[in-house]
Amino acid sequence: MSLYLKYRPADFKNLVWQTFVKETLQKAIENNKTVWAYLFCWPRWTGKTSSARIFAKAINCENPINGNPCLECSICLDFAQEKLIDIIEIDAASNTWVDNIREIIEKAQFSPTKTKYKIYIIDEVHMLSKWAFNALLKILEEPPSHVKFILATTETHKVPETIISRCQRYDFKRISNTDIKNRLEYIAWAENIRFDDKAIEYVVKNSWWWLRNAISLFEQLITNDEINYEHIVKKLEIVDENIIESFLNKLLEKDQTAIEIFEKNIEDWKNIKLFFKELLFYTKAKSLNELRLNNDITKYIDILDILDDTYSKTKNSLDENTTFLIGILKILNWYNNKIIHTQNNIQTINTWNTSNTRQAEPTKNKVEKHENNVKDTISHDDVFDIFWDEPSTDSQTNNQVDSNTSNTNSTRFDTNTFKIKLKENWAKWWLVLAIPAAEIELYWDTLSIWTKTKIHRWQFENVDNQNIICKALTEMWIQNPKIKLN
Repeated sequence: MSLYLKYRPADFKNLVWQTFVKETLQKAIENNKTVWAYLFCWPRWTGKTSSARIFAKAINCENPINGNPCLECSICLDFAQEKLIDIIEIDAASNTWVDNIREIIEKAQFSPTKTKYKIYIIDEVHMLSKWAFNALLKILEEPPSHVKFILATTETHKVPETIISRCQRYDFKRISNTDIKNRLEYIAWAENIRFDDKAIEYVVKNSWWWLRNAISLFEQLITNDEINYEHIVKKLEIVDENIIESFLNKLLEKDQTAIEIFEKNIEDWKNIKLFFKELLFYTKAKSLNELRLNNDITKYIDILDILDDTYSKTKNSLDENTTFLIGILKILNWYNNKIIHTQNNIQTINTWNTSNTRQAEPTKNKVEKHENNVKDTISHDDVFDIFWDEPSTDSQTNNQVDSNTSNTNSTRFDTNTFKIKLKENWAKWWLVLAIPAAEIELYWDTLSIWTKTKIHRWQFENVDNQNIICKALTEMWIQNPKIKLN
């Protein structure tokens, strides 16, 4: 028997993480206030079906203890041995048609043979056809007193509202990494399996919050009643974390020798797909850490954008290694282009500064701020100050700036006020980062935006961010402002 089946929770005590669900269901059983239909919703492998089985068993248990099945009575023992015919589990993916539901309705009319209630557990209920749902609705509206239904689904939006409204709904949560780790350590202790923390952390990180995934991977990696990180590295051909850190640093520094590291991993028969997966995780962790320190993470975002796009393309790639190499080249080439673009911008500002002597000192400050932004990290407020700060020594200077930066088709745009309005409307951090990385111009009532990366474009496509920008423009007396993404 696999470890997952062996350690599948048999009562509410062993059900991991879903505290609210456990406590509410136990109280309902203890107070004899159960209803005729339940709907267990949301992510895969969070314990929905296991909870349904425990609940069905506890309702019919001869000696429940605080709403928990005793696991010792004849009902509990028969259920564990799969002899109990009054608790019926149905996979809706294999029984989608109306005839299947009609058969359930017909059999539901008969009283249970041994238990107090006849219970139907319908898994993946969203897979039922429209006509099957209509048939199910009929019995949910007028169920026999001895019948209860427990429906489980990962896609609640596909379940008709008429069905949802007749059920008591419970939304399950993703299991935390801490709870998955604790469960794996318990299984290791119960099975006398030696382990090290780094190995457990690797399994947890690659489980994607799914306990079944974690237990299956844990069982797969056991060697001679032991699981340790060194064996995992050899068995899965994983690249060491130090190499991943060095590789990321070379990408950040635009170092062409990153290609040599990549080719060396291929020569050493390392798992390149796992290498890029670990690189994604590491870059994500690094960027979040830099964000907590209030540092600029623009370069991390751009690398993550390319890595994520490259990884998704490997699903239909003729040669994964070539696809990953293209991703690396894109990162290195993108940064080279970015440097050229930044230098051109600074050169343009310098040229403008020379031809406008009255603005020499303010413009010099702006150029220095741009250069510092390339080199140094910045805070939330500094992002606005660096990229949106306009010369404002006096009203005459401001008027000259507007006349020089405007054309015959554009209206006067006060960037100082725009900066203040965005701050007042609580512009989010990601929008703050996206704004200086884009080119923005105002033509009458239309704000035109040019973005360089997908992840920056997403910020401007976000409805909440668009509302903040439009609200800021409206407060600047621009009627019915529009946003145009180019």
